[in-house]
Amino acid sequence: MESAGLLRGGKRVFISIRLPETVTVDADGINDIVVPYIAVMNDHSGNGQFQCVVTPWRPVCANTERFAVRDAVTRWAVRHTAGATSQIKEARRTLGLSSRYFERFADEETALARTDIAIADFHQVIADLWPLDEDASSRKRTNHAARLDAITDMFRTEGERVGRTAYAAERAITGYLDHLTPRRPPKSMTEEIARATAVLEGADDEIKSKAHRRLLQLRTR
Repeated sequence: MESAGLLRGGKRVFISIRLPETVTVDADGINDIVVPYIAVMNDHSGNGQFQCVVTPWRPVCANTERFAVRDAVTRWAVRHTAGATSQIKEARRTLGLSSRYFERFADEETALARTDIAIADFHQVIADLWPLDEDASSRKRTNHAARLDAITDMFRTEGERVGRTAYAAERAITGYLDHLTPRRPPKSMTEEIARATAVLEGADDEIKSKAHRRLLQLRTR
């Protein structure tokens, strides 16, 4: 176990567990390392369930790289079991689902790492993720431009590290969502806790998955 804590004023309890083997993206190329975790969360509010969530973590930028991949799941309910035999079976099921996810994850991320992307195509992906209406207000246009500038800067930084690829584009998008996207935490939370809660609860998983699917469409080799 790596860490444990409370969310939502104690309504949710989480335990973060690091899996034994790291995940390597494009071993013959950029050789980028992602550390596989699973987070186990229990909801004491009466409205949730005991569940496991895969949590790929990239140490070089502290991004959480969780999104849907083909033929694998990102989260699943954990059965409440009694007896050692049942608990062992449930643990094996969890490890099996986790392993399947990280295998698919490595394959798809390697494909992105081998796909070059032009800045115009990158900007089109951002426009697809955050569309701007023609009649958008001046404030919305300003915020849209600021977001584009921030993600483009992150893409350039990632590009210097891993090349101007779809993989770098995805790292820029997840980095923006994890660290820069505006959060409005309740009075009981600091901004740092609000960001950590959003990561664990998967507040941005849908848009990360959409970005992942969109970038996979650009695969060239």
